[in-house]
Amino acid sequence: MVLKSLMKNPMLMIGFLFLAIFLFQLRDQGYFDQRSAKLIPTSCKAVKVRLDKYLHDSWEISCNENNLEVIVPIEESVIENMEKTFPKEELRTKDHKPFKLALQKTLFTVMANSYISVAKYSPEDSLSRTDIISLRVIHPILTLNSISEGKHVVNLKTIKNFKRVTKHLESTVQVQEVFK
Repeated sequence: MVLKSLMKNPMLMIGFLFLAIFLFQLRDQGYFDQRSAKLIPTSCKAVKVRLDKYLHDSWEISCNENNLEVIVPIEESVIENMEKTFPKEELRTKDHKPFKLALQKTLFTVMANSYISVAKYSPEDSLSRTDIISLRVIHPILTLNSISEGKHVVNLKTIKNFKRVTKHLESTVQVQEVFK
């Protein structure tokens, strides 16, 4: 029935053809990709929704396909404690060895606690299916860039012993230190 009415009105048929060609060209140029990418479910998006609900507002959490990217800025209280320990300005530089070691220790502790928080507050099955978890701890002098797989991070939820957590992080997390 529809085909008969289209055959009786050839201009309508040509109009539908041109509309289809126009829509396919828009699709090929990428106009529909942004919306369709948002509609594709991934494990990373499930983890992000849960982490947005429970983690601190200053944390930046984003998904890049099925990879989770977390940026953790250092809180003012940590910076103030470092300033109390090293009161002079010239002692708080990357060239001052005791300050550098104390800063590294503090940032590595923040990084480990951040990985544990991600493991604790995200759904286990979604986190284990997330490909890569990239975590950045940012301080004005030192930035730690770390990367791990979701299947390794999910194990941090059940480990309670400090030495085992340290050993697990050493074996599964790759870390890069960037001094500014």
